[in-house]
Amino acid sequence: MVIVRKWGEDHINKSLKQINLDTWLIDGLVLHRSPYLSDAATWNDDVDNSSYTLTEATTSTPSATAPLDSPYIKLVHDVGDASAVWSIGNKALCKVRYIEEGVTPESVTLNFVRDQQPSFETPRVLHHAFGKDRSYLFLERVPGQTLDAAWPSLNEYWRRHYVKAVADICREMAEWKGLKFGGVDGQNIPEAYLLKSSAPEDFSSANLQAACEAMGMDCTDFVFNHADLGPTNIIVEDEPNSGKVGIIDFEIAGYFPRSWIRTKFRISSGMDLSPLADDNPHWWRSEVQRALGANGFDDVVKAWEEWQRG
Repeated sequence: MVIVRKWGEDHINKSLKQINLDTWLIDGLVLHRSPYLSDAATWNDDVDNSSYTLTEATTSTPSATAPLDSPYIKLVHDVGDASAVWSIGNKALCKVRYIEEGVTPESVTLNFVRDQQPSFETPRVLHHAFGKDRSYLFLERVPGQTLDAAWPSLNEYWRRHYVKAVADICREMAEWKGLKFGGVDGQNIPEAYLLKSSAPEDFSSANLQAACEAMGMDCTDFVFNHADLGPTNIIVEDEPNSGKVGIIDFEIAGYFPRSWIRTKFRISSGMDLSPLADDNPHWWRSEVQRALGANGFDDVVKAWEEWQRG
């Protein structure tokens, strides 16, 4: 299904609308902040002893006429007309995206990952709602900052530590086996690097597996992989201490051929450091793919390049 972008007042970065200073309208949902903790709330914010509750909008819900102007809700990420993320208080995020038909919802993947009791932190799903053309995912924030933001202040020891940590996480996730290519619920994964640049958008598992087979990947076994482990999707401590890592944004994650894990690091500029973080933005993914090679992961970069040209 082709996604139809909206503009003007219906632009995705205007998905949250304000009713009053403590109440907001989000499509068919009403979000209300209370200045106290509550067992009945959708989530509590113990930083300022407040709580947030989501309910369904009704015919008696007041109109959202005020512009979004709140100390509690801030737009923190805006990807053109495709998606937007708001911080809510001190503990939560709201991710709004256009719905991609047939694609595994991120909430399903996150719940699966948390059920594996991984060694790394992931966001906890608070609520996931689906409107006519958009999804609204409420998540508990992983404490810390992105690796990209932390990078300029990290010394060589910590940079190497995080390279090894992420390579080890890739190996840990690859122990989670799947019976077939695709999301953890059997739906599709929106992995654009498995489409030829000139091809129409078809994220069906059969189409993407055919691409993997054309590159000579072993498609008799499938392992879990987060295929977008760039520095903005890795959360580290504000001040390095324990060295623990959090992983976010599981939109392009599921069961892939094992060879794709290292290959993706080698070919995806989207997993680079930002130019402001380092003069050599390729260093991060270059070192991670090298560590993956030392851990026994192969790649099919040459075959991928030939396949793209074919």
